[in-house]
Amino acid sequence: MKKLLVSVLLGLIGLGLSAQESESAKTGWSFVPFPDVSYNSDLGLNLGAFSDFFYYGDGSVYPNFLHHIAVAGAWATKGSWYLHGMFDSPSLIPGARVTGSLTWRDCSANNFYGFNGIASPFDATMDMNQETRTAYYTYHRQLLRASALFQTARVAKPNALAGLVFRHIGISDFSLEKYDSDRTLYRAYQAAGLIRSDEAAGGSSLELKLGGSWDTRDVELVPNKGFYAEAYLNGNLDLSHGKYHYAQLVLHWRHFVPIVFKRLTFAYHLGLQQKFVGNMPFYMLPEIATLYYQYEENEGMGSRYTARGFLYNRMLGEGYAWANLELRATVVKFDLWNQHVAFVLMPFMDLASITTPFREDEQKALPGLWQDIKLPVAASAGLGVKLHVNTNFILSVDVGQGFHQQLSNLTVGMASTYMF
Repeated sequence: MKKLLVSVLLGLIGLGLSAQESESAKTGWSFVPFPDVSYNSDLGLNLGAFSDFFYYGDGSVYPNFLHHIAVAGAWATKGSWYLHGMFDSPSLIPGARVTGSLTWRDCSANNFYGFNGIASPFDATMDMNQETRTAYYTYHRQLLRASALFQTARVAKPNALAGLVFRHIGISDFSLEKYDSDRTLYRAYQAAGLIRSDEAAGGSSLELKLGGSWDTRDVELVPNKGFYAEAYLNGNLDLSHGKYHYAQLVLHWRHFVPIVFKRLTFAYHLGLQQKFVGNMPFYMLPEIATLYYQYEENEGMGSRYTARGFLYNRMLGEGYAWANLELRATVVKFDLWNQHVAFVLMPFMDLASITTPFREDEQKALPGLWQDIKLPVAASAGLGVKLHVNTNFILSVDVGQGFHQQLSNLTVGMASTYMF
């Protein structure tokens, strides 16, 4: 099977070698509006639109950019909708990079599978089952988020960074007419005391990021070689309750190793997010720390955001470690209507682990809400297909499947760039 996969990839790459190799520089503004008519395993059928706007100036920086604006909005059949905007510029302020985002998301059927991953029992027949009117693993979640990030902008050298993130997260009972909202894991956790009364409805927080980054990638969004590393501290101030303050260490290492330059690249990402002081509220467990909010959300150890092939939000803890391994093969490149187009096939494997459990001793004492199963590392695999237009606009579709049935699902995710 491995030999067949390698043969297919090399054959497709060979077919593409005769295609357009040189790309003329793009100038001015470039954008591609795109409808979002897709299926996501966690959200259902998505109906919406998104677009990335890139400004290249006189073209001297191409395929990198001077300014990037991303806008998106969609409604999904499983009961969610969102609006998201992001601005990113390495040239607005000389010597600095400025990034900002604003997001509103309302999900009336947000997934909640309990704490500590596989330690929480899971019964698939109780997950959004219209025949039994059961939606046991859901609650209503609303998110308002505004972020700003400033970095120094030295090329191939360490850069300092500082950022602020304001979040308001509202949590309430799941409510859709087709389902019975009285029987949910969210309510069971409240009754058992695993979710405290003062955190059950969510809250507001202000997060401060301080640290550094180092970027040696040749092209930012479609790297052929180089690495991108981040190390920073997150300090989270509880604005609602005054008691859930905490700090995290966040480490990311992304490395791009050329096998056939501009044709075949081995890319991998190692991530660590670890709380080391303070108390986290339950509603902040899904928040995966990031510098850039490319999507409407960046939550959930699972689905298309962190580890593909797992149930969305299936793994919740106070600390995470994960890895993404990808083989990015450009199979064909050509020009169409004066636009540079490329197709990429990308087999991948993802690994994920909870490094620090959340309220584990309390959970162990509750029959029916705990199972004594240990899985130090969960794994999944799948295939991605990418469409590049002018290098930076990227339409991405990933299909993944986890290897453990208690954690996994066949997930289908559509996004406007690579996951890393």
